[in-house]
Amino acid sequence: MMNFKILNTAGIFALASIFSACTDENHAGVLTETESGTTIASIEGTVKNESGYPVASAKVNLISATHIAARMAPIKTATTDDDGKYTMDSVTAGDYALQISNTDHTQSGYQTITVEEGTTDLQTQSVPEVKLEENASLELKLSAYELDLGDTLCITGTLNCIAVQNKDIEAGTVILDEIPPMEFTKITLIKTSDEDTDSITQDVLWDFAPGKKLEVSEIRIPVIVSQDALSTAKYWIDKTELDSMIVPVTFKTSITNPVLLSDDGDTLALYKFENDPSNSKYLTVIPSIDVGTYTFSVVPSETAIQPAQIYKAFSETTPGMNIIQNESWKAFGSILGISFWITKDSLSSAADSIYVDTRQEESDVAFSIKVGREPNQLCAEIYKRTSEGEDDTENHYTLKDSSCQEVLDGERHHYSIFIQSHHIVIAIDGRVTDTKDFSDQFQSIPPITLGNHKLEDFVIYSLGEDVTQSSDSWNKLHAWLSAYYALQK
Repeated sequence: MMNFKILNTAGIFALASIFSACTDENHAGVLTETESGTTIASIEGTVKNESGYPVASAKVNLISATHIAARMAPIKTATTDDDGKYTMDSVTAGDYALQISNTDHTQSGYQTITVEEGTTDLQTQSVPEVKLEENASLELKLSAYELDLGDTLCITGTLNCIAVQNKDIEAGTVILDEIPPMEFTKITLIKTSDEDTDSITQDVLWDFAPGKKLEVSEIRIPVIVSQDALSTAKYWIDKTELDSMIVPVTFKTSITNPVLLSDDGDTLALYKFENDPSNSKYLTVIPSIDVGTYTFSVVPSETAIQPAQIYKAFSETTPGMNIIQNESWKAFGSILGISFWITKDSLSSAADSIYVDTRQEESDVAFSIKVGREPNQLCAEIYKRTSEGEDDTENHYTLKDSSCQEVLDGERHHYSIFIQSHHIVIAIDGRVTDTKDFSDQFQSIPPITLGNHKLEDFVIYSLGEDVTQSSDSWNKLHAWLSAYYALQK
């Protein structure tokens, strides 16, 4: 078993989870009128200095948790009074951050906040006291993230961005000042050379100390495993350690065959997502995980290797896509998992009812994922093949069992189906919603045809029997699926 360095991550998990939320640009989430059923909060708080005295005239910026300063303005601003107090009105439910600075921009503070959705239209929320400390700074080697003239680096969820200039090219580094002393886990890269103007979000683990400069000379990839991500594992199997966990990582590199290198010298193979517009998404498999933060360097490998548990991964699917078996897939046998993200309203056309189908091949047992009788349902249906005609070559499938989940509601959901022989488990957003045995057994999982719906992060994978079967029945698989979802989002 690999021994990975686990860092103390107290205080980082709330920030990591808040950065996963999505908000619109500019004045997203701010209403000038009260909408029925929408929580509208007044936010109030106090700003003090390191000696505990109130800071007057400090500027308080309310920004989204995924704020990109090069592209967005603060949602709201306020100024503290003589007692260091501030108030902001008309803030809707959501995840935010407050970035605060004194008048001469030598000290700053940072606080993440969540305005919970409630049943009342108005509420007042007190923000924890913010202490201003001496600003931190960043000195980044341009080659670490292959930055060029005109490229922009932003610390996601902050007001801190910088564009690479000629002087930075000459020095080989870029310096970013006035950074709040805090741990940050996401950065955004905007590359001027990219044909696609979409920005690239990349995982980091940057810990800024008051008055100190953080020097970054190489890509360091963090995998943060929070207590919440493994809470279901604790419930199902009375421990938080899980094996063979598939984890997404995001980075951009020109290395042809990259792998992850741990601090202890162990390497992890990477599977690069296909159909990825950002050209930056990968999957890896950590042999054993527990609560903590695992950090890796990105290094080249002499040969292209891929994690054995992952067969295919598509950042987004295309209509009618056929996913054909090869020897790796056949080696999976009758143990196969499929997962994807879906955002879809109730179906309006019966012609688009199929999402995933395996009935095009001569397999005794097949399955499909399609719209159910209710338009908001997505159903996994199990079929048994029968042959008709004199030569017994015409294939017909008889529906043997089905499992329907209400996920076509316009919200974004994570759908997982795992099949082992005659057992099926379905999880929606990490929660197991159905598990059953059926009389007919899969000998192998047939090739897959997709319908006319775009699915995000479509992954086909397998797991060993150490995860799927054990003395605690299927509890370990249930725990695995819950943690898998938590790490995917």
